[in-house]
Amino acid sequence: MTILLAFLAALSLAACSSPDSPAPDGGMGGAGLPADDAGPADAGADAEVDADAGPCALVRPYSTKDAICNACAEASCCAEINGCLVDPACDDGYVNCAIACSLDPDAGQDPCLADCAAQYPGGQAEYDTAIGCADAKCAVECQ
Repeated sequence: MTILLAFLAALSLAACSSPDSPAPDGGMGGAGLPADDAGPADAGADAEVDADAGPCALVRPYSTKDAICNACAEASCCAEINGCLVDPACDDGYVNCAIACSLDPDAGQDPCLADCAAQYPGGQAEYDTAIGCADAKCAVECQ
């Protein structure tokens, strides 16, 4: 849960930046909420790395303020994190919706997140995969 909150906090700046400009601290950029969960059908495939192409690199930092956490996430969960970052249903949809839940004290965290999951089921699945990987493989580095 700590990593989830840290990830959402890092992304809170992303919700205010455009997709073509980095967040003020050099981290993840993002756009407004899309109208639906329809992202590119092969968005996850974009994050895949051909074995001959070399090591995977994150399309944007996982952690904008913790280089050790970011290095672990890139080394251990690159494909999973990129799967979320390159899919608008995850990065722009579900993540921005979850950020809005955390910023609205009247929304009720659990019901609000359930609404986000209903709006962006594919995005939530990719987010859970990315965060689950980081929780499992980088818990110490991303405390």
